[in-house]
Amino acid sequence: MNPPVRQPHPAFQRAWTFVELLVAISLSAIFLGAASLVMSSINANSKRLVQVVDANVGSGTMYNFYRQYTSNIRVSAAPNYGKAAQAQLIRDMMLDDADAASAVFALPRALNNTIRPEFLRYEPGETGSTSPRLQLDTPEAFRQFLATVEPTSAAIYDTAIRNVPAANRPNTTIYYLGPESNSGFIRVNAVYEIDLVPITSKATGTYASVRRYKNNTLTHYYDVFFESGSGDPFAPGFVHFEREARKAVVEGAAIDRFKVAKWGPFTLVFLPDPAVNPYALPASTATDGGVIPRDAYAKMEGKTSFLVALPMFPNL
Repeated sequence: MNPPVRQPHPAFQRAWTFVELLVAISLSAIFLGAASLVMSSINANSKRLVQVVDANVGSGTMYNFYRQYTSNIRVSAAPNYGKAAQAQLIRDMMLDDADAASAVFALPRALNNTIRPEFLRYEPGETGSTSPRLQLDTPEAFRQFLATVEPTSAAIYDTAIRNVPAANRPNTTIYYLGPESNSGFIRVNAVYEIDLVPITSKATGTYASVRRYKNNTLTHYYDVFFESGSGDPFAPGFVHFEREARKAVVEGAAIDRFKVAKWGPFTLVFLPDPAVNPYALPASTATDGGVIPRDAYAKMEGKTSFLVALPMFPNL
């Protein structure tokens, strides 16, 4: 019988030699040096390739958007892929806020928005009220309701909205409403604003800003500058689709074409894309024949990769 083989004690196992340590240290130094050169090249190229402009948006706009007492803002020009990551974050937040909302309404405007309340007065919901409950089932119905409870909004949202905003109303506000948390009041969970500000001082182009507010406090935003070009304007900002059941009332092809939603009304929102300058693209040859809904926003093709579909009543 062969005697058992003794295993070496861990304390006597072979360690690295001095030469091996020198080789390992040398290789580590080479890798670290190469990584340092790569990072230095990235930083140098980012400063060279990313264009930053000083845009004069006006003191009133700066205070309305960001509560800053200045007229100018330094902003990256498109294309900028770092800003695109911020746009993706805002898009995800819009969808998350929709999950918690009872109703979502988009309204077009030309002026800066100042209506960002925490609650909206809703008299029919008050205990003992005999007022009939309002039928807030379209953006126009909400616009009229908002003008009643927030009278100053009538000057901001001064045109009727059914499906597609007018060309002279390029900016958008989206109200996310919660349930009637208190008797006689509707909670406003969040307000999103999309603004396209023409810039003619210091730089020529369009300053795009997308912001989220809660109780009139700015929580998140991203912005980008689009240099002027021969392309079409970034419009429409959104398109609203109604329930298919509304086809029972014939209102003409220009309106009836948007009555295609099978289950509930929804809104397509187009967010400015920091990775694409829409004004630098060739002008679109698409025309709106007033027959199919896609004709109304055909000119938005290729202008953004950030399209958000928001149900008007997410919890239904």
